[in-house]
Amino acid sequence: MSLIVQLRDARTLSPAELNVAQYIIGHPKEVLTLSCSQLAKRTYTSASTVVRLCKRIGIKGFPEFKVQLASELNTFTKNSLHIKENRQIKPDDSLDSIIQMITDINIDSLKEAKILLDDQVLERVVAAIDKAKIIDIYGVGASHFVALDANYKFLRVGKNSATYALSDQQYIQAQNSDEEHLAIIFSYSGQTKELLELAEVLSKNGTMIVSVTSSTDNDLMRLADESIFVSARETIFRSAAISSRITMLNVIDVLYTAYSNLHYEATLESLAKTHIEKTKSRRG
Repeated sequence: MSLIVQLRDARTLSPAELNVAQYIIGHPKEVLTLSCSQLAKRTYTSASTVVRLCKRIGIKGFPEFKVQLASELNTFTKNSLHIKENRQIKPDDSLDSIIQMITDINIDSLKEAKILLDDQVLERVVAAIDKAKIIDIYGVGASHFVALDANYKFLRVGKNSATYALSDQQYIQAQNSDEEHLAIIFSYSGQTKELLELAEVLSKNGTMIVSVTSSTDNDLMRLADESIFVSARETIFRSAAISSRITMLNVIDVLYTAYSNLHYEATLESLAKTHIEKTKSRRG
């Protein structure tokens, strides 16, 4: 998991830890030249706070943190990505500037999401999709539309899958699930109450859970057997879930394509069989 994205998007840090995280995001190259105590001095914290922050994001200590930070900075530079998103919609922006900004933000979100994808995790998830008798797909709000897209794609290639819009239907779906099912849960925050309750039901029923969430520490990923992380460089209108939806749809396309590639000929046959012929217009 990217330590840069974790620091940038962290929501559960203490005030002192957050101060250190913000300084690192604002001055990443400078941090590479600092010792633990020097960083603590620059952030008006303590060396123990710096070390505690490192451990929070899965790094043993500050020297190891700097090695990984240097590597990630190189990756971000190669992909022409800025660590901190400074672009925001302003009231006087023209339509042309909005088109350019939203397009650039979505492209950068996909580039960053690619960095977060773990090949080994994806391989295990694709194998679980192949093995499962039924795929149960969950999501509420904007994530439900992502779930609908996943459901449609897998149905077209002959994989039994189901998703429901109403919370009571999702609850019944979870209660009827067992070890022959696979549950894929989409939730950018990973903190949606209804989905956490469903995840607990699924876990009790022995159903394998795959979560697709942000890379920040969240309750859903802790309940899941496998976690796929996405990034989002949102505008000020975050509630619209613009680029987070794009990155989740990208995850679906990766999983769907990788699964279909396991059954190449059968997939082509299923797609041909489920193709809906478009009505041809007739001119008088």
